Amino acid sequence: MRPAYGAGARAELGVAVALIDERYLLWLAKQQPNPPSEALHRGLYQAVFSQLARHCGAEAAVLRSYLYTDQQPVELCDDLVVRMVPAHASDGGAALVRALGLELTQLASRGGCAMALLASDDERLIPYIDEAQWRGLKVVMVTDASAQDFGLLMGQDPSWARLLMQADRRVSLNEAAWAALSHGQSEGLGYVPNRAPPADRREFERESEHEHEPEHGFALADPAHADQQPDGAWLEQVQQVIDEWWREETPHARLDLYEEMQNSHGVPPETDRHLLLRVRRGLGRTLSFPEKKAMREMIRAAVLAQSPVADEAVDL
Repeated sequence: MRPAYGAGARAELGVAVALIDERYLLWLAKQQPNPPSEALHRGLYQAVFSQLARHCGAEAAVLRSYLYTDQQPVELCDDLVVRMVPAHASDGGAALVRALGLELTQLASRGGCAMALLASDDERLIPYIDEAQWRGLKVVMVTDASAQDFGLLMGQDPSWARLLMQADRRVSLNEAAWAALSHGQSEGLGYVPNRAPPADRREFERESEHEHEPEHGFALADPAHADQQPDGAWLEQVQQVIDEWWREETPHARLDLYEEMQNSHGVPPETDRHLLLRVRRGLGRTLSFPEKKAMREMIRAAVLAQSPVADEAVDL
């Protein structure tokens, strides 16, 4: 039986987070009667997605939105975290799928929210969504009115239809939402987000405040360990953390990482951030630059040790 909610059991608070593939959202916008002339209005993402969350039963505004894009930001927007990914033409969206999928499963495993609003049309997200649902997260797919005729959609775009089938719910952006996103006209939204209660926000932010620090930010906080070299005890402890992480990864995630690292010399940024946090928590301190380098070599060794099996069953 699936658990009622994630590890944090935050369902009673109705907390929601949005994960937005901007390429998909812009494509949807261009299918509307009044498409945008240029980019979408990022400053109104929070208002639009908070309205969608309320339609789906959330009791407060969207706590935070994560935006996956290859377009550099030209302004800073409150409660909008930008995740830079390669252009879709360069890797077919593989890095975006990996980054968004990992973020989704981390939200579920840490119980940081009860609902995730997901705006994407990439069918490769299905195993990540399934994993998040098994961990108790409700996943709501964001669409437009064209998806309401599901029979027609199944015939015209079966991969998108399969993705929508995986979701717990589907919610459509209405005319007011498109006017806001495409032309900056927020008057018709009808709902101005209220911030989540301060105590609830602080609790969630304490859980994830270091999750996405820049990779060079850790050692600066603790000069005493700035040049520390990894020793035998350190290697053993960090190897345990990496082994535990690798066991927790789904077969699909393992295969994605294996293929990505085969064609690169480093560690994907989202994996690097995640394991830096886990190792830092295990050690009770920040890592030196030599330790970070050793950790990344150990991650690559673990991932590339053996080719994962794509059809391996997930042990739930």
